[in-house]
Amino acid sequence: MIIFILLSLTHLALPFEGELLLSGTAVTTNTETPKNLFWNPAGMGGNSYLVSAFNYSGIIFGSFGKTWEFNSSNLGLGVQLMRSEALIKTTVTGTSIGTFNYQSAVPLIAGNLEINKFIIGAKILFPYTTIDEYNSYGLGADLGVIYSLNGLLSFSSYLRNLGKEIEPFLSVKENFPTELRLGGLLKKDASSFSLEYSSILGICSSFFYDFNEIIGFIAGYNGKIGKFNGIENSTLNGFSLGVNIKYRKMSISAGALMSGPEGIAEIISICFLP
Repeated sequence: MIIFILLSLTHLALPFEGELLLSGTAVTTNTETPKNLFWNPAGMGGNSYLVSAFNYSGIIFGSFGKTWEFNSSNLGLGVQLMRSEALIKTTVTGTSIGTFNYQSAVPLIAGNLEINKFIIGAKILFPYTTIDEYNSYGLGADLGVIYSLNGLLSFSSYLRNLGKEIEPFLSVKENFPTELRLGGLLKKDASSFSLEYSSILGICSSFFYDFNEIIGFIAGYNGKIGKFNGIENSTLNGFSLGVNIKYRKMSISAGALMSGPEGIAEIISICFLP
């Protein structure tokens, strides 16, 4: 039961988009970025296509999306995917009895609306997971608000993963790993600094600096090891470093981040601006 819970909640615990992970997930207050389709919907913006993929300890993560910008609102559609290599299946005594695979898909739809100095956003998630011969699906939602005090300082609140399994793996319907985020963003010229509090991970932070119109630097810290539904989770936490390269209509993020006892995970993602 424990491995079912851990794997089924992983696809909701983290955003599988390169820049978001490299920034320690501390981008809750960032606005007008299409990549927030996979994070705080209040900060989503721009017309773009998004593609991201990376490998972590034998598990392949991917995200694909499209965003549209209107006068005072934005709309986005996307999907986050996970697939594992063959995992070892054991008995309660630890004897190997073969292997199994894990797969998940989380289609989503998101939108936001700007009202004076506020941006209000919402997202609906439809997670579906297969582990061995077991299947599960559910329904969830994210809600976010960003307030711009002035051109330098902004604040945000973000409630993630409100929802529950509709069809559980076994007999118990698990709640999603609900998380509350409160954050602030200081942005000046080519640099920005974010500081956030997560009800699961504690303190998270990020720093961005654009050397020029082509190359930028990303650094982040993704909180402590957290717990989801009372189960210890050590996936992708600690410090991260990366670069963001903008060339013509392409935005490429690449870097590495600490991933608990598994060491370091390398990430690359691509954003295409039509």
